[in-house]
Amino acid sequence: MKRIFAVSALLLAACGGAPDQNANKGPKKPAGLEDAQAFDINGDGVPDVWKAFTEADGKQVLTKKAFDINFDGKVDVWRFYTPEGALERDRMDMDFDGKIDVTTYYEEEQVVRKEVDIEFDEKPDLFKYFEKGVIVRSEADTDGDGRIDYWEQYEDGKLKRRGTDEDGDGQPDPNGWKDV
Repeated sequence: MKRIFAVSALLLAACGGAPDQNANKGPKKPAGLEDAQAFDINGDGVPDVWKAFTEADGKQVLTKKAFDINFDGKVDVWRFYTPEGALERDRMDMDFDGKIDVTTYYEEEQVVRKEVDIEFDEKPDLFKYFEKGVIVRSEADTDGDGRIDYWEQYEDGKLKRRGTDEDGDGQPDPNGWKDV
């Protein structure tokens, strides 16, 4: 698993240079990336990274990047950019089943929210909120009913308290808060 995360970190930072001339050979480009530049990071002759651009004010602006981090021919990470070229969100398939497991939202290039599908049912059930890139709270639907029933509050990135909703009203119970 450490290897996958190391490879994913490398790929997320990669692709600053020119596209590999051989990278456009091989399998068809993923949907939504038909006009994207393809890059072969691991040198196997099959594209692993794609970059899509649009023209704005006479310049090419990056709109989307896609990564095949386990080299199985399927996109595992999508990165989307604003019309100004700032990172807007990531969508990741962490277990390589073809379904999005984590979506991360950014403002001014900093994480503001993460939505995680812990149950792998294509619905997020864990929500993490950040300020200036540091976690401030998280919320979860632990019983799968579509309502938040677990809360965590953080100070300086450290967990300070937890709350639960045992009566099902969608609010933390007054006696459900516990300091950590």
